[in-house]
Amino acid sequence: MERKIQSKKRYLWSFIIGTAIFIIVFLVSYSISYLEFQRVSNLQGNIAYDIFEHKLDYSFFNLGTCNNESFKKVSEDLGFQGSIINDLEGKLGKENKVVLEKKKFYTLIELEHFEFVNMLNKDCGTKVNTILFFYSNDKDDVVKSEDTGRLLDVLYSKNTDNLVIYSFDVNLESDLIKNLMEKYHVETSPTLVVNGNTRLFNPKNINEVENLLK
Repeated sequence: MERKIQSKKRYLWSFIIGTAIFIIVFLVSYSISYLEFQRVSNLQGNIAYDIFEHKLDYSFFNLGTCNNESFKKVSEDLGFQGSIINDLEGKLGKENKVVLEKKKFYTLIELEHFEFVNMLNKDCGTKVNTILFFYSNDKDDVVKSEDTGRLLDVLYSKNTDNLVIYSFDVNLESDLIKNLMEKYHVETSPTLVVNGNTRLFNPKNINEVENLLK
């Protein structure tokens, strides 16, 4: 009888210790994700301010924005923020409400940057290529979208100086996304819009896209 009681106590302590370890790991993981979220929030505000400021310098104050260094800095920050949001999706989930709200604001920043690049190309003689990447996380399209995303990663690595890729989640509940899809007649995913005028659905290889660049 005594052995049975000791055995029960041993199982109880094992359960308590295991539960405590699980809770600690969960709290540490959540804390890291929360810190990443705060980092994204701060970075989004800084990048948005930089883009809005440069656009106002050009369109409102007529100061001119043909500054390649400023453009490179803002573009690098934009890409870095996109990678952090992808990381947040992996840690908190693609359907997490907080992540979706951050993606909505990121969409706004992307469109402001896209408009800024178009102004540079038009008035400063620059030749920066742009690709609008419309993707989906729905189970029927996610594999194709991820394949296209990897293809674009390779393409960007070969054209870092004159290419900006903007990613848009077609399932995001956002009027900006809906208006953008209507403007470029995007109905399915994954779809690319290259330099604002050529649509390409589900490209199979990098050459299909690269041949459309300037």
